[in-house]
Amino acid sequence: LTNPSLTGSSPSPIAGASMRGLAAAGVCLPLCLAQNSIFTTIEASADHTILESALNQVPAVKDALADDQGEFTVVAPTDAAFTAALPELGSADTAALLARADLGHILRYHVLKTDGRLNPLESGVMTTLLGMPVTVNVESDPASPTAVQVVGSTAAGVTISSSQEIQGAGGQEHVLHICTDRILLPNPIYEVAAADQATFSTLLAALDSDALSDVKAMLGLQNGGAVQTLFAPTNAAFDAYMESRGEEGTPMTTAELLADPELATIVRYHVATGEVKPGEVSAGDR
Repeated sequence: LTNPSLTGSSPSPIAGASMRGLAAAGVCLPLCLAQNSIFTTIEASADHTILESALNQVPAVKDALADDQGEFTVVAPTDAAFTAALPELGSADTAALLARADLGHILRYHVLKTDGRLNPLESGVMTTLLGMPVTVNVESDPASPTAVQVVGSTAAGVTISSSQEIQGAGGQEHVLHICTDRILLPNPIYEVAAADQATFSTLLAALDSDALSDVKAMLGLQNGGAVQTLFAPTNAAFDAYMESRGEEGTPMTTAELLADPELATIVRYHVATGEVKPGEVSAGDR
C-alpha cells in the first residue's frame, strides 16, 4: 500500500488586458480574457488565497492548471474550507498545512479526470488526478443546501456551493466547483488497510498494538504530511510466517504472534520513507 499520489504536467500564466467579472460564491472575480485558466482564476479570487499558495508549492499541479489549453474540472476549496480541515490534518495553522510533504496528493485529489469540463456534475464515481476515486451525489431537489456533494475517501463529503465556467483563449473550457465547508482528503495508508479487513486483519491487529502506536500514527492523516510506503503483508503472508515459526508441526497462533516482541521490528521493516510506486520497486537500500 503506498501513500496515495500521482501525476502532473506543465506551462504557466500570461498577462492580459481585457477584463470582465464572473460571480462565484457571491464574489465578483476579475478575469483577464487573455489568461483564462483555472490557476489565474484562483489567483484572482479573494476567497482562494490558501489554494493559490498551495498550488504555488506544487509546480506540477499549478502548471497543469495554468495551461488554458487543457480541459479541467476542479473542486476548489475556499480559505474557509482549508481552515476547517486543519484539526483533521493535525496541522496547527496554514503554514503547517502548506509545508506538508503530501500537499501535492491533496491537490491532485481535487482535480477530476474527465473528457473535457463537466458542468453540472452528475451522480456517479469519478477518478481524480491522484488516481483515487470520489463519488458525486446529486439530489433531485436543486434548492437543497446539499444538492451536490463530492464524497472522497473520508466519511464527510464537500458541498458544492457554486460553479464557475472558464473559457480559455483557445476555446478550451474549464470548470471550478467551489466548496466552502471542507476539503477532500485521500485515505491515509492505515485507513486503506482498515477498509480491507479480510486481507489485512493481522497487520491491523499488529498496528493497533502499543508497540506500534507510533507506526500507526505515521501511517495516518495526522503525521505532518510525511509520505510513506507500506509493503503490506497480507493475512496469507502472516499465516505462512506463523507456519514457519511453529514447533513440532503446530503453527504459531495469531495470539502468540501478536505477543512476540519481534513483531514490531518485522512490521517496521515493511515501512519505507517516501513514495515507491509499483513500477519503481528495485534492488537497493531504502
